[in-house]
Amino acid sequence: MRKIFLILIFLFISNNLFANTLEYKGLEKLSKNNTFMNDKGKPYSIEEISDKNSSLVIIYNHGSIQDHKQDSCKAKPKFGYLWDAAVVPAILKLHNKKINGLEVKIYRLCSGVKGMSVKNQKKYRKELKSKGKINLVDEHKNIKRQNIILNEVQKLKNLGFDKIILSGYSAGGWSSLILQSRYPEKIIGTIAFNPAFAGPKKEWQKKYPEWGAFREDSINKFNKADRINAVVFAHQDDIFEDPQTLSFFQNFKDLELIDYSELKPTTCTWADGDKKMTSNKGHNIPQSKCFTKYLEDKNYLISFLKNIL
Repeated sequence: MRKIFLILIFLFISNNLFANTLEYKGLEKLSKNNTFMNDKGKPYSIEEISDKNSSLVIIYNHGSIQDHKQDSCKAKPKFGYLWDAAVVPAILKLHNKKINGLEVKIYRLCSGVKGMSVKNQKKYRKELKSKGKINLVDEHKNIKRQNIILNEVQKLKNLGFDKIILSGYSAGGWSSLILQSRYPEKIIGTIAFNPAFAGPKKEWQKKYPEWGAFREDSINKFNKADRINAVVFAHQDDIFEDPQTLSFFQNFKDLELIDYSELKPTTCTWADGDKKMTSNKGHNIPQSKCFTKYLEDKNYLISFLKNIL
C-alpha cells in the first residue's frame, strides 16, 4: 500500500513539475483554449485519443502582434483565420494521417502573453544608441512563448505523448525552430511557415533597431546548434522575413529552406472565403487554399514527417 502511495505521489509531482513553473500574466486564461483539433479546425477532447503511445502530436503555434499586446487565440477560431490563432489549413489536413505506424494529432497551443512594454523597448533603443549593443535582461514575447511551448511539450509527454513535433506560423514558427535547435531530444522536428518575430524587416533594420538587436540575439541562439531538424517555408513578398533574410538557416544540417515565391498572393483566395489576396499579402499565403494544395502537390509535409520518424 505504501509503495502504491509513493508511486501516486511521484506521478502527481512529475505531472505538475512543469505546470507550475510559469506565472505569466494571462497565461492561465489563455491555456483554457489549448486543445486538440480535427481537420476542420474543430476542438475535441484528449479523451478521444485512445492510443497516446502510437500518436504523433504536432503542436501548432500561432503568430503574434505587437509585443506589448496580447494575441487573440479564440476557443473556436474561424477556419484558417490566422488572426484568431486558427491552425494553418495545411497542418489540419494531417489530422489522423498514418505515417510510419503513427497517427497524427494536431494540438493548438495558445501562448500569446504580453511581452515588453513600449517603455522597455524604448529603453533598449537608447541603450543600443549610446553603447552600440544591448544587454537583454527582460523577456520579449517570443522568449516567453518559447518557455510556454516547452512547458506544454513536457505536459504532453507526461500524459503519454512521447513523439512530438512543433509547427508554427510567423512568430510561432520562429519560436518552434529555436526550441528544436535547443531541445532535439524532446522535439523530433519542426514545420515553420514564414517564420518571423521582430516586425517588418524595414522597421527592425531602421526604425526600431532594438528589434534588429533582439533578432540578432535570437540568431546567436540558433548558431549554438549545428543542426535543426526542420522544414521552413519562405516567400519573397513577405514584409517580415523573406528567403534572403532567412538564408542563415541554410547553414544548419537537416534543415530544408523552401522558397515558394512561385506561388503568387494574387492567385490565391483566403481559406475562409472566395476573396482574392492582394499582392502585399505574401506573409499570409499559408492561410490560403492554394498554399494547402501547393504543399499537397509537392508532398512536402508528408515527406518531411516520413524522413524524421
